[in-house]
Amino acid sequence: MKKYIFVLSILLSACCSTEPNFYQPVATKYENVASDKFNNTILINQIILPSEIARPQIISLGKYDYEIRVDEFNRWASQPEKMFQRVINENLSNLLPNALIENQTVLRKNYKYAIAIEIQDLNGRLDEKSYLDANYYIKDKRNNIIKSGKFNKTIAINDGYSAYIPAISNLLGELSKNIANDIINIK
Repeated sequence: MKKYIFVLSILLSACCSTEPNFYQPVATKYENVASDKFNNTILINQIILPSEIARPQIISLGKYDYEIRVDEFNRWASQPEKMFQRVINENLSNLLPNALIENQTVLRKNYKYAIAIEIQDLNGRLDEKSYLDANYYIKDKRNNIIKSGKFNKTIAINDGYSAYIPAISNLLGELSKNIANDIINIK
């Protein structure tokens, strides 16, 4: 009898387990391009993330700012730094349609600018806000920083993950727009 109860409990726990949800940020659709005259190559370096964000589980704030929620059942579809790099690459391609935007590799040497992005914080509260705090650096071929910028923005949300992930996409879109505008204004 104990054997049947054990087997039944295992079957019931398997039936009741929750399947995780997987999310990814998406590129922004812009109404206007930043410049159709810029036609150089731009490399996107690997995005640097704090360790609490560079994980498969999506994190958010709890009731208080010192509480962090790590959600085991709401996860990124792949490595966050790779997804954010892809989205920024697509955003810059949309904003600078005649430029060649590529992710940095050890083989690629012929470029005008390289972009380094360090995300300080990407967080929020599922029923309140999403925010992004990032620094970015535009470097020349000699790896000299020729322009740097700081981005900090908050978007109000109120609908759980269905609003949180699109808000992150919008924040990455705004960051991309700032980078594109700085690139085209370099003298």
